[in-house]
Amino acid sequence: MKIKAIALDLDGTLLTSEKKISDINKTVLKYLENKGVKIFIVTGRTYVSAKPFVTELGIDSYIIAYNGAKVVDYKNDEVVFELPLEEKISKKVIELGKERGFHINLYQDNKWYVENLESLETQHYAKHTGLTPIKKSFDTFEDYNMTKITIQDMNNSKEFNEFCNELKRVFGNNVYTAKSQKFLFEILNKNVNKGLILEKVLKNYDISVEECVAFGDANNDLEMLTVVGYGVAMGNSDLELKSKVKYVTDTNDNNGVAKFLKKYFF
Repeated sequence: MKIKAIALDLDGTLLTSEKKISDINKTVLKYLENKGVKIFIVTGRTYVSAKPFVTELGIDSYIIAYNGAKVVDYKNDEVVFELPLEEKISKKVIELGKERGFHINLYQDNKWYVENLESLETQHYAKHTGLTPIKKSFDTFEDYNMTKITIQDMNNSKEFNEFCNELKRVFGNNVYTAKSQKFLFEILNKNVNKGLILEKVLKNYDISVEECVAFGDANNDLEMLTVVGYGVAMGNSDLELKSKVKYVTDTNDNNGVAKFLKKYFF
């Protein structure tokens, strides 16, 4: 098999549980890039949070961040594409989330906003991403075109999951929603998902989706894994995702990315 591009989710995929990139993953990816294969990071993370990993890999890459809501050229930090939520939708999500008492994260202009710096959710997310939260009343924004909004509940409670389903019913096809982790529900512009935006980026390089291999582990990776020629679920993915893709590799802690690439493309 021959490929021209590799698309990589970060958390639970390229990164280990300790948020590291293994040496073998680095070596294999750099080898393939030197052979002319384009490598793209496709993540739910912010651009700022994802950028250090591209630096560590030493690759020339577009970073598809926020599940596709923002695409940035790593070489010059130039925004190639951005599609935020509509103001009225952002305001309604905030209103409903606050009514139910759930933790809300707002993302705008590469900044992460919360109303409570001391909450378990804020502390966990800061540690998880390396980002610094900014405390701000959600009633005081001049512009409510948010790049992304997430609802977070570290307990993954029944009430949280019921609220996620309620948001799906309220907004329907007017937004794109996905759980990137069990405790994190993401709300984005309806014209955004990893697969759709990856396809747009590949076209810029005259690469077809059939010539791309993609790796992911979560619900927000599904569109990406099913649009490409070689969609690969990590061994640590849930059974539902594994059942919907063509390939399954080893876990993120056992170099699943490198093992698959070496098996099929070396």
